[in-house]
Amino acid sequence: MEFQDGRNFPLGPSQLLLRDSSLQNTGLIWGVVIYTGHDTKVMQNATAPPSKRSRIDRTLDQIIYAMFATLFVMSFVTGLVLGYRTRHDGPDMWYLEPAASNPYYNPSRAVVAGIVSAVTGLVLYGYLIPIALYVSLEIVRVLQALFMMQDLNMYDASTDKTAKVKSAGLNEELGQVDTILSDKTGTLTCNQMDFFRCSIASVSYGKGTTEVERAAKHLGVALAAQVVSDEDAEGAAGDDEVVSNPYQEKGFNFYDSRLLGGNWTAEPNMETVRLFFQVLALCHTAIPEGKVEDIQSMQYRAESPDEAALVVAAKKFGFCFYKRTPSSVQVREDVGNGDYVDRSYELLNVLEFSSARKRMSVILRFPDGRLMLLSKGADSVMLSRLDSGKREFVNKTVEHLNQFGEVGLRTLVLAYRELDEAEYQAWQLKYAEARSILGREREVQIEEIADQIERKLVVIGGTGVEDKLQDGVPEAIDRLAQAGINIWVLTGDKVETAINIGYACSLLRKGMQKIIISLEGSEAQAVEERAEKESLSREQVNKELTNIVARQLSEGFDEMSSVKDAHYGSERRYTSKDGRSRSNAHSRESSQSLSQRFLTGLSRSLSLHSGSSRRRSMGEQELQEYKTSGLGRKPENGDVFLLPEEIALHKDANGDHSGPPLESSDEDIVYALVIDGHSLALVLVDEKLQEQFIQVCKQCASVLCCRVSPRQKAQVTKLVRKGMGENRLCLAIGDGANDVGMIQAANVGIGITGVEGAQAAMAADYAIGQFRFLETLLLVHGHWCYRRISLMILYFFYKVSIMGWIAFYCNIFAFFSGQPLYNDWYASFYNTVFTSLPICVVGTIDQDVSAEDCLAHPALYRAGHRRELFNRKLITSWLLNSVYASLVIFFFPLGLFWLAPFRSGGEVASMQEFGAALFTCLILVPNIQLTTAIQYFTWMHHLAIWGSIALWYLFLLIYGALPPAYATLAYKELIEALGPSPTYWLLQLLVVVAAMLPDFVYRCYKVIARPSDYQIVLEIKSRPKLDAISFNNK
Repeated sequence: MEFQDGRNFPLGPSQLLLRDSSLQNTGLIWGVVIYTGHDTKVMQNATAPPSKRSRIDRTLDQIIYAMFATLFVMSFVTGLVLGYRTRHDGPDMWYLEPAASNPYYNPSRAVVAGIVSAVTGLVLYGYLIPIALYVSLEIVRVLQALFMMQDLNMYDASTDKTAKVKSAGLNEELGQVDTILSDKTGTLTCNQMDFFRCSIASVSYGKGTTEVERAAKHLGVALAAQVVSDEDAEGAAGDDEVVSNPYQEKGFNFYDSRLLGGNWTAEPNMETVRLFFQVLALCHTAIPEGKVEDIQSMQYRAESPDEAALVVAAKKFGFCFYKRTPSSVQVREDVGNGDYVDRSYELLNVLEFSSARKRMSVILRFPDGRLMLLSKGADSVMLSRLDSGKREFVNKTVEHLNQFGEVGLRTLVLAYRELDEAEYQAWQLKYAEARSILGREREVQIEEIADQIERKLVVIGGTGVEDKLQDGVPEAIDRLAQAGINIWVLTGDKVETAINIGYACSLLRKGMQKIIISLEGSEAQAVEERAEKESLSREQVNKELTNIVARQLSEGFDEMSSVKDAHYGSERRYTSKDGRSRSNAHSRESSQSLSQRFLTGLSRSLSLHSGSSRRRSMGEQELQEYKTSGLGRKPENGDVFLLPEEIALHKDANGDHSGPPLESSDEDIVYALVIDGHSLALVLVDEKLQEQFIQVCKQCASVLCCRVSPRQKAQVTKLVRKGMGENRLCLAIGDGANDVGMIQAANVGIGITGVEGAQAAMAADYAIGQFRFLETLLLVHGHWCYRRISLMILYFFYKVSIMGWIAFYCNIFAFFSGQPLYNDWYASFYNTVFTSLPICVVGTIDQDVSAEDCLAHPALYRAGHRRELFNRKLITSWLLNSVYASLVIFFFPLGLFWLAPFRSGGEVASMQEFGAALFTCLILVPNIQLTTAIQYFTWMHHLAIWGSIALWYLFLLIYGALPPAYATLAYKELIEALGPSPTYWLLQLLVVVAAMLPDFVYRCYKVIARPSDYQIVLEIKSRPKLDAISFNNK
């Protein structure tokens, strides 16, 4: 903006008041309305959201194409046969007078007859295409979504919000997730930052135990070292809990008597400590809220919880920031002896934080006239900007920050630089000029100019801020891992911090082998040093660093392959060593299945008698020992024990139940991959590295990506989807605007309604209040929805195929003339009235197991990984069963009515009566067939199924009671024709039994010889007295 006097004032986001903004600290402004209409941010960003369709929907399209092909083939055959018979047999049917009636049967117009017959066939056999399926699916998915949103197990009392379903079309995808990519801050953690420890002038301050330290102690994982050693100061922070902290408040959980209560003035480096507190109080963009008179109750609105925690810490240390103007920052400072003084600092420039810069700085003029640049940022960017001649506190500060990271704290480096007036004025001119540039080049120029002055910094110290895990996160991750889901965490933390938080949240466990891909080692540093000495280009440096990453990935893959081959041989069998490890659950390659003998014995009877000397029940003492030692313990007598809740964990991942018995192992080897941000950035731009990276990740149970930027999160998600293959389904979960790209790139996106706004929740397919709700969403609702939708689609094709094939058989007997077998009203109501309601009820509320069982047996979820409930084999079997059922339904009535009189007086059935009897069987068979697939009957199931059957008879009564002008040939059909005939009622029994018998026999065989996971669970629950099962391992 240019003033009349020639002055230029750069305009940027800081001068922009967005809609609904509140104006503070300014009495009057002049404004210009900009960016209206199509220029608004909302309109500019209003790109079409990514189109997501479930895998089942895509498979459904393929089935529809196949059914269309079948329909056209059947119609073509119909036309071809009729045309052939018309030409060759037409002269023998002179009594029909074909030439005088219609094109049918006219030998001279056989081609026309064939075409007309083919088109008629398209209409008659059109029932093969389940048009009502799409409508029914949408209705059912909406109802499923309503049940999800009403589930109190996913209600967050802290925000008074329930789960939200934005894309009900992905409900079944929730039951097939293979990989979860999760943000950390605000997703796994509360995003409630508490200032916990700090390092000032090479001295570490702060007492208490972090959540990560407690988890490490519980798991027996050794951390690097004590955060504070005795040589720092007597009585300094140790591992003991602080029983009472009078200074604690939101954002501040620090206690160390050396700094609190004004005692910092007695520290050896008092001036450095003062400067440290001044950086906390001045280097930020927070807004104070409160009255100066009650300064201790001052609250702050900051851009991030981290920044708010640092400002609160400054207040608690006696440096209370209480007022901000465009040109000044005012702080009430503790000068010792309980005295305070208000100081005003002239604010000259603010170099704001961004995910790319990873730092922020302010330039101020102190009351004594000094020009100071105060800066804070990640150690990865700050340490390279230090003054080489003023590194007095660097080594100790880095050591302390590493220790802070080890115990799960988020760390920042604090530094300063005293500026020369002339140097600053020269820089200010360049900075003002850069800010005046229009277009995208502006940000680039500002960054370059800012980088010039953020050099030659002097370290003061560092901070450690704790972000506690949300309630239930470790348990949720543990269950999800038991369900066979690989879990990735994408975090901005440094490697050490991420690893230890991984232990705290059960992503990593004791004994898990870690493969660390990092460019923070000596080899990578040597490359950087050589590049500086030899002035190598960035491309040359990146090439050498890429080779280092490639070698690390190759070594990691070779290590996993060699160790696992040596440990497991040609067959890898996974067992769980202890209750906490459960490493087999984290492996995507599950163990070999239970022996055929055991499964058969379980299904026949769970009373394992003593006929075999090694087959017996587990005693109470052994049961307790088992619960302590975990799965895989091999007793002295050679038995292998399985608790009921763990039987399902050992079904083969490919559904093969013919393998050898499960063998225990002395040790199970599971790997986790940890990769830092620099290495990941190289992976994302190199296709060969991407292939190596994905190959290693496929062998790992958990993956930790550190120092990840928001852009990289989306890139990693796309890489996982591409690299893992179309058969692997990826879910992303996050809570902030920086997670939107990741959420939209995943097959299923979950947003958490947290403190960072609603951007993630708005962009997501589903929104929940806490991470722990994810286990209910996936293991319960996802499992149910996958089963329901799969059964619904299979059943729909089953019932429409029956009707389509019957129409084809009838046309064969009708000389392919297109003569319908039954009343048009019957056919019209078949899909919409008589057979749709039962499957819609099943698709909405049916459960194979209860919600409690889904959570108690997470391995039930693996059915979705194996595509057990919707695959080509299952689709083919249902379609073949429909062909068999159609043959029974058509030819049984035909045989009975053809060979015997229909009424007691000797009369045979008319075509109308034959069609009505056949249609009765056509309604009975699909509805009763559905009962064999239902595991959880309710009154709604019974009402829908038996009510639909009863509705058919009621329809016959009402329709037959209409005047003949309306009822036509169906006039009093049930009362006078069908009802009195014993053949009609006997026919229904015979057809239902014959049509369902093969499927019923096969289902019995499956339950006895090859039971599914849920059938094993149900079998165990049906015998509550059985505490455990033992079987011979030989």
